[in-house]
Amino acid sequence: MLLALVLALPARGQQIGLDLRDTVTRVLAYTRWPVPPDPLRVCFAGTSPHAERLQQQGIAWPGGPVLLRRLETGQAVASQCDVLYVGALDIAQWQQLAQELEGQPVLTLCERSTPCLANGMVRLDIEPAGQSVRFEINLDALARGKVRIHPQVLRLGQERKP
Repeated sequence: MLLALVLALPARGQQIGLDLRDTVTRVLAYTRWPVPPDPLRVCFAGTSPHAERLQQQGIAWPGGPVLLRRLETGQAVASQCDVLYVGALDIAQWQQLAQELEGQPVLTLCERSTPCLANGMVRLDIEPAGQSVRFEINLDALARGKVRIHPQVLRLGQERKP
């Protein structure tokens, strides 16, 4: 039933008055895996100054500890990551990752400048300074994946920093 609710929602952008760290943290709070990860393993692929800043700041997750790691070329994604944050990648690199991720319980967060926009579950459009984030939920990619995002995530667009 939850999947039906998510699929019924339009994939729409949400303007957030939060920075990237807060946005990612809150999206993760609404995400459910078939088996709750402990710790939550967040991997980073591609290049991105936003991702590097996120790695330095760390990510909080209400479900427990978070392990951050840089994914090196050729490393298995599904066995090492519960979340994959994708910065700039070339098409061949993304196609290899997408093939490996097919049917796996890995949430993909993609910056808008990457080739993974067609298959990434959460698309991030980050203002250059990283102070404001717009995101979209790709309902097709989410429906094909094994993780679920509660429809309440769309309420993030209504929250603003004071």
